Amino acid sequence: MAEQIIIGVDGSVQSRAALRWGLARASERSAEVTLLHIADDSFLSESVAFLSEAQTASEQMLAAEQEYARSLGYEGPISGRALVGHPIAEVEEASKGASLVVLGDHEGSRFAGTFFGTRSVKIAAVSHAPVAVIPLTDGEPTKGVVVGIDGSEASRKAIEYAAAEADRRGVELNAVYAWMPPLTPGLEYLWSDELVASQRATAEEAIAIGVAGLAERFPDLVVNRVIVQSPPIAALLAEGEGAELLVVGSRGRGGLSRLLLGSVSHGVLAQLPCPVIVTRA
Repeated sequence: MAEQIIIGVDGSVQSRAALRWGLARASERSAEVTLLHIADDSFLSESVAFLSEAQTASEQMLAAEQEYARSLGYEGPISGRALVGHPIAEVEEASKGASLVVLGDHEGSRFAGTFFGTRSVKIAAVSHAPVAVIPLTDGEPTKGVVVGIDGSEASRKAIEYAAAEADRRGVELNAVYAWMPPLTPGLEYLWSDELVASQRATAEEAIAIGVAGLAERFPDLVVNRVIVQSPPIAALLAEGEGAELLVVGSRGRGGLSRLLLGSVSHGVLAQLPCPVIVTRA
């Protein structure tokens, strides 16, 4: 079955950067593409006339972005959906049949139809498929694929996804484990050599378990084990600079807490050193 890629579009430069990234991926994998535009009805009148106008505007935006996609020379199948509704709920529903949801990096907006920025964090939290958030970047990548490891089930899923991505791209996988000695207020500078050695041994064990089995599944893949004494977000942002892709795991939750993404995933999405994919646990 062909990979199904949903790309959120709104006509902005950030959205079009995500569109180009998504189309390039689709071309490489013979994937099927659906462009999705959602006119946010949160601030619209509930009258039939207003909703009808919003639907018409949404369809016009979608048509313009489909035309832009074709102008890039993309020849694969492109379908489209123009909706009026709550962006997060609509993307969550659409993601049920997707292999990947692709969004642009926005700062949030008061304008109806723009559903990225801080909303990309919420969409990543509720999506049933992995979510790629694409920044505006210049220059060619200088590193391969980076993935964060912390020993959780979410990170194991992220490692599997990142390894497959790196192997398919023919680049190295940088598996990052960040650790800090336990902090006791007032005793930050009293760590013993034994404590630091113990913490590092724990880190080495965790990363070894995390990458176990990759050599058998991906015999040509080069895996670099990166152990950093640093807060996790800072470590991933540093390693992600110049990378082709950074993969982080989301634990996934039920109910209202689904809108709360893990602090590391949230922190990475807030600063985006490179294209980031949030995988599902």
